[in-house]
Amino acid sequence: MLARQHYEERIEALILDIMKMAALVQEAVGKATQAFVQRSEQLAAQVMEEDRRIDTWERAVEARSTALIATEQPVARDLRIIVAALLVSNELERMGDYAAHFANAASRVSDYFVKSTRGEITKMTEIASTMVRDGAQSFLKQDVDLATEVVGRDDEVDGLYARFFQKILLDMTEHPEHVQEGTALLFCSKYLERLADHATNICKEVVYVCTGEKYEGQ
Repeated sequence: MLARQHYEERIEALILDIMKMAALVQEAVGKATQAFVQRSEQLAAQVMEEDRRIDTWERAVEARSTALIATEQPVARDLRIIVAALLVSNELERMGDYAAHFANAASRVSDYFVKSTRGEITKMTEIASTMVRDGAQSFLKQDVDLATEVVGRDDEVDGLYARFFQKILLDMTEHPEHVQEGTALLFCSKYLERLADHATNICKEVVYVCTGEKYEGQ
């Protein structure tokens, strides 16, 4: 009984590590957005530090997961949880990278472009950040319905990205002097679109953990 309790506590600790990583990603995305809006190099530097912390947590999750597999030889759902934790931690690590890239690219955008695109950028970051939050919650609670609902939000981000891309492309066509900043903005929006993609991947892993079957939606 004590051995089983200890085993379950180790799995719970692994899941909590994922939640901590997800919270750091949300914090990094929030600071990156503020770095964009305020054109703040100080906030951008903080995002870089958050990214390094996320990298450290990923290594911790990897170590905890491999130790569980080696010492407990889990099967069925428990094994799926541990393998999913490895995959989810990698998705979160990539999100930290994208938050850092976003903050870095934002430093190359002028006040004019910040003011003219702030609405679209902040909308994309809001949706992506809530997808990270709810995706992590679906993993914590093993909630297939929540995971599936979060996957559906990716279409909204894709739509926002497509419209934003066309807007900036048109501006660069009409104003060649805007090409450098426009390109930086396109990278910013692409990083946010990729954040949503990685949140979607997390939710697909949740579906697999809970059902034993791969997600079959779009």
